[in-house]
Amino acid sequence: MILRRALPLLLATPATAIAPISAARGQGRGVPPREAYRWRVMRQGSAIGTHNVTFTQRGEEVVALSDVTITPSFLGVVVYRYEHRYSEVTRGGRFVSVASRLNRNGTIVEVEARAGANGVEVQGPEGVLRLPSGAVPLSWWEPQRFGGQVPLFGTSHGRPFDLRWAREALPGGGTRWRTAGEIEAVLDYDASGRWVGYSVRGDDGVTVSYAPA
Repeated sequence: MILRRALPLLLATPATAIAPISAARGQGRGVPPREAYRWRVMRQGSAIGTHNVTFTQRGEEVVALSDVTITPSFLGVVVYRYEHRYSEVTRGGRFVSVASRLNRNGTIVEVEARAGANGVEVQGPEGVLRLPSGAVPLSWWEPQRFGGQVPLFGTSHGRPFDLRWAREALPGGGTRWRTAGEIEAVLDYDASGRWVGYSVRGDDGVTVSYAPA
């Protein structure tokens, strides 16, 4: 295995049609458009995949679509396949639902979760889990969820995460988050809260990092 739970982000296309968030400009819905993220996934100086995150407006809801594809190759032959795709819906900044699909070398894992009046119900490979109100998926573009302030669960397995967090200031008003435990990663954000850097330790001890596409 090349990655150590390296990219716990998925995308499953919503069943209903959604309009591009850029088309929502000027409609008075009070939800500003968000700029997409487009990354190259790098390992030892070579690009091994991509991670794209886009945002769309659907009435009062925002849908984040995350698509990770990692296919390192040797002599032109793909030696590992990791496809992690998910859709997360928020309303007024609050988590509503998520649907995900992970293909790890042909092993498929699907997870769905929805917030309700009595907490968050997660349907995953271990059956139905009921998490406390306020539980949200670990989505790297939402740093306000970090630091242990809210319960986090993984979209690649549906279970709550056990993570330790450390925060430090960066020049220019940015923030660096370090996480240890199930995921050992470093994440950078600029002064506006935009995600600008990511690296994670793989199973084999080699660091996987992101570079702008």
